[in-house]
Amino acid sequence: MRFLPFEDQVIVDRALALGLNDAVPPPAYLSPHLCTALSLLLAVPSFGFSLLLVPILWVAQYDRTKHRIICLQKQLEQDSYRVLLGDY
Repeated sequence: MRFLPFEDQVIVDRALALGLNDAVPPPAYLSPHLCTALSLLLAVPSFGFSLLLVPILWVAQYDRTKHRIICLQKQLEQDSYRVLLGDY
C-alpha cells in the first residue's frame, strides 16, 4: 500500500545503506487508490467529512514524505562532498 517513485527509492536505499535514515519506517507515500477507497468507505459513517478530510491528510503525508526525501538527498550530497574532500 506504500510506494515510492524509482528516483526517490534510489535515494532512500542509498541513505539506508549508509545508515543515514534512522527513521522507521523509511519514507514512502500511501497509495492514492487507498485514500480514494478510504474516503468512499467512510463517507456514510462520517456524514461526508471523510470526502474532505482524507484528501487533506493525503496531501499532508505527501508533503511530509517529500520533505524527508529531500533531507535525505541533502545528507547524501554532504556525505559525498566529505568523501571527495577526504574528511573521513
